[in-house]
Amino acid sequence: MNSQAMRFISHSSHSGMVRRGFTLIEMIVVLAITAMVVGTSIYMVSAPRVEEEIREAHSGIEDLVLRARAMAYSYQQPFVVEITNSEARLMPFAQPLELVDEEVPDNFQSGGALRSLDSMEWPVVFEIDPKFIVSIRRWNSDGFYEVDNRTVETRIHHPNSPCEPIAIQLYSEEDDALLSREYHPLTAKAVDLEMAIGNP
Repeated sequence: MNSQAMRFISHSSHSGMVRRGFTLIEMIVVLAITAMVVGTSIYMVSAPRVEEEIREAHSGIEDLVLRARAMAYSYQQPFVVEITNSEARLMPFAQPLELVDEEVPDNFQSGGALRSLDSMEWPVVFEIDPKFIVSIRRWNSDGFYEVDNRTVETRIHHPNSPCEPIAIQLYSEEDDALLSREYHPLTAKAVDLEMAIGNP
C-alpha cells in the first residue's frame, strides 16, 4: 500500500471522528431548546390549576353576594356581605330577633313559605384561601386597595334598590396570579375585569 493511500485512510478516519462529536455551541442550543420546551410544558400544566383555584375562591364570594341579593328580595329587608382578608360572611343587616313584621309591605307576595331567619345559623361564612391577597375597589375610588387584618368591607343589599357597584380582586404571590371581578349593582352577578397568570 503506497503512502498516498495511507494518508487518505488516515484523513478519512480522522474526519469520521470529528463528525461524531458535538460542538459546544450545538450543545448549548440543544439545552436551551430543551429548557424552553420543559418550561412551556410546566406552565401549560400549572396555569389551568392556578386559574381553577382563583376562580373557585371568587365563586365562593359571588355565591354569598347572590344569596344576599335573593334573600333581601325574598325577606324584604337588607342583608349584608362582609369581606375581610380571610373570609366573606353573609348575614341579615339587623339581628333576626330585632326584625319586625311591620317592615314587610302589606302588598308583598313571597310566593311561598319562608324559613324564619332566627332559625338559621348566622353568619354564613366562606373562608378565603390564605394565599390570596384580597383587595377592593369601591364606587368612585381610583383603584384597588388591600383589605388588611383590621378591615371589614361591607356590601349591603336592600330589597328594592341597587347596591354599590364594587370590584373584588384576588392575587396570589405564590402563583403570580390575579383575578378581579366587578359586581353588578342590580343583579349582583360578577363579571371578569382582569385575569393574569405570570410566566414561569
